[in-house]
Amino acid sequence: MYAMTSQPVPAAKPPQQRVLGQLTLALHCTVACVALSIAFVLFDNTLFAWHPAFMSIGYIVFMTEGLIAAIQFRHIDGPERVKAIWSHALLQLRALICVLIGFGVIYRNKILLGKPHFMSLHAKFGLATLVLSILMPLWGLVSFRRMGFIQRFPERWQPRIKAAHRQLGLLTWLLALVTIELALPHPAVHKGHLTTAWQAGVGLLAVLLGALSIKSFAGPKQLGGPEDALCKTV
Repeated sequence: MYAMTSQPVPAAKPPQQRVLGQLTLALHCTVACVALSIAFVLFDNTLFAWHPAFMSIGYIVFMTEGLIAAIQFRHIDGPERVKAIWSHALLQLRALICVLIGFGVIYRNKILLGKPHFMSLHAKFGLATLVLSILMPLWGLVSFRRMGFIQRFPERWQPRIKAAHRQLGLLTWLLALVTIELALPHPAVHKGHLTTAWQAGVGLLAVLLGALSIKSFAGPKQLGGPEDALCKTV
């Protein structure tokens, strides 16, 4: 008769981690479905078609993924945080490149058609979002201690500089979602029930990211770890 040996049972993930994982997975799936469907369905090989393609990939794919990365590295420090920050920066750089191409396309298209620029509500929101999209990576460089800029400010200002970057970055993304929502009913891109699904998907992105942000920050604060202390090291 052989003695029975107990196999180690993998430790179950805490409920907080399971919820965060589920929210992150839901965000990834929503990002892929909404952005890629907009890009492919609206693409008809015209100059104009490159505008929604690049804007959806830039804002919905790269910028959303960059925000997810930013949420995830908020409560880690040391080399892992540095690596995560560079990953976030690379995603935001890709987003900015796509957005600039998308803007250049629609600007050129308007010129070819002899139409005025920045007349619609969508265009005005888009211009404001574009300006912030350019400013935010520069602010991010200032916030990153490895670049050596933030140390030139008084130490008491440094957490505020980092916080302002996070808040304005989120505002930029939310403005992008509003701009997309304003564009979708336009006759040039309207696709009936599919447009309604896109609008719901864009709204769902805001809800999911908001829930991920709230859930992510609730846990560490209850443990009593001061978040702003991280700004002194990275």
